[in-house]
Amino acid sequence: MTGWRRQPLLAERTVLDQQMQWSRRTDPRPWGAWPWLGPVVVFAGTIIVGQILAGRAPARGGGRTVMAIALNLGAEAVVLTGLYFFGRPVAGRAGGWRAAIGLDWVRRQDWVPWLIGVALSFAGRIGVGVLFLVLTNGRANREAQNLHVTAPTAAQIAFLLLLAVVIAPVVEEITFRGLLLRTFMRRMSFWPAALLSTTVFALFHTYEVSTVAGALALAGGVATLGMTNCYLVRITGRLAPGMLVHAAFNLVATVVVVVQAS
Repeated sequence: MTGWRRQPLLAERTVLDQQMQWSRRTDPRPWGAWPWLGPVVVFAGTIIVGQILAGRAPARGGGRTVMAIALNLGAEAVVLTGLYFFGRPVAGRAGGWRAAIGLDWVRRQDWVPWLIGVALSFAGRIGVGVLFLVLTNGRANREAQNLHVTAPTAAQIAFLLLLAVVIAPVVEEITFRGLLLRTFMRRMSFWPAALLSTTVFALFHTYEVSTVAGALALAGGVATLGMTNCYLVRITGRLAPGMLVHAAFNLVATVVVVVQAS
């Protein structure tokens, strides 16, 4: 049949690339550095302040856990405020947050990219774990733990799940797969932009790890999630599927830590 063209499969689509081409064509003015640099500075600031305040927490016990959760909840609120401040000019120019960074509600059909993302992210995480198991006889994987819980209560577990499974995926996907990835794509193609945003994402998860091997193992595991969600944004043009994958990734990690602590 002449003129027939096969429709690309979901995994083959480049929706984000098309969106960014349209964005550059309809609004050729540069976005500038602040849509990505501003959130990074806010993230770094909350980490520094959090580390200072954490030094005043009880040495052990439930009080330390409660303070850690409170500090993290406060940090996420500050970061979310910073995202709004630095992203609002871009959203205003694009006609809203959905057009600017792909922020919208979860849809019924998101289960398909969610399954793709879960498979890719967990396969990558397992691969990184096996690599560091071979290279360091498992030491790096043990040292890569950046979530510490001691004798958790039901209330502490609930707050931890709220933070790790609900708040963090939303805030971090808006930051790294929303503002950072799309700002970088105003200047470069998808894969360099995805690699750059994922590198920043991975580095921001290693500050609580005290060894180089542990930091590398943690960064590798987090990077698999980051690259997976960059890919999901590329094939869907939206952040919601990646948020769901991020939530599943954090849920599994949190359950493992809580079970070990209990």
